[in-house]
Amino acid sequence: MTFCAPQFKAEYQTECLLEVVNNEWKVLALENGRNFHSHLTYEVGRKYIKVWQQDCRDGVIKQGRSCFMFVDKNTGACYKPASYKAPAKGIRFYIDQLVENPEIVDQFGSFLYLR
Repeated sequence: MTFCAPQFKAEYQTECLLEVVNNEWKVLALENGRNFHSHLTYEVGRKYIKVWQQDCRDGVIKQGRSCFMFVDKNTGACYKPASYKAPAKGIRFYIDQLVENPEIVDQFGSFLYLR
């Protein structure tokens, strides 16, 4: 039996979600004849996993980035950003829910504002 600490589980699930979503958005852009799509990356901090959004044009990821969402390393709770430094109050989703239903995640982050 293997043991996975909660913060590693949340990080792994975040990485898996971003891989699925990035591939989906890239394919969608190509199918629609667009050369532009959003690309997500993540950074692990002390308490949260910070998900960043960057623009990708013609396969090249641009320099600027904006904070897309925060994921609590211990609980897997997902929060919308209040700023690039801190999440807003109120859990929007859990990373488990997003991994099971990646179609919820849109390029604009509007899924975080519906609740």
